[in-house]
Amino acid sequence: MKSILIATLALSILSLSGCSIKETQPKPFSYTLEPILKLERFSKSNEDVVKIARIDGASGLNSRTILYKKDGAMQPYKYGTWSETPSLKLQHLMAEALQDQNHFHSVVIGNSMAVSNLVLEPVLQNFEEVFVDDKSYVHVSLRFRLIETKSGDVIGSVKLSSKKDVTNTNGAAGTVEAFNLASADVVKSLSIWLNEVRP
Repeated sequence: MKSILIATLALSILSLSGCSIKETQPKPFSYTLEPILKLERFSKSNEDVVKIARIDGASGLNSRTILYKKDGAMQPYKYGTWSETPSLKLQHLMAEALQDQNHFHSVVIGNSMAVSNLVLEPVLQNFEEVFVDDKSYVHVSLRFRLIETKSGDVIGSVKLSSKKDVTNTNGAAGTVEAFNLASADVVKSLSIWLNEVRP
């Protein structure tokens, strides 16, 4: 009885003094899209300068929110966001990978003042995690057009996509791992396609 009275008194003092017991919630974590890319390097480049235009896409895809689709509805991860929008990050990743490959004389991004004879126009169509029953996969899909700057002629167009299972179910971290794998696949496929349409 005495211990109950002491506990009640202690709680009363805490409430009167304005102290409260706060619930701790996990803080949002920022993830970076950084796929591991190993493209075959050319010993000699051609004379083309390729400018990668800003990646277009639906407004929902131009966000730092990590999205997943469940029961037909798009939802955001509560405790995970992208450090940069996927469209902006993908533009820079493509430029770096293609430049390192050394097939083209130079590869620049859309806001560069460099003069280019070719423009690559990407459109982001899918960048989402999709749940089916208790499992999920990520879907990354882009459409590309390669255009000759002077004439405006379309040299070629292609749709490239990749789906990867999410094997790590530890929140957004596992989803990001799958996004990195799928994004690497798309960039590799892009390099192969570009090398074929513009030898």
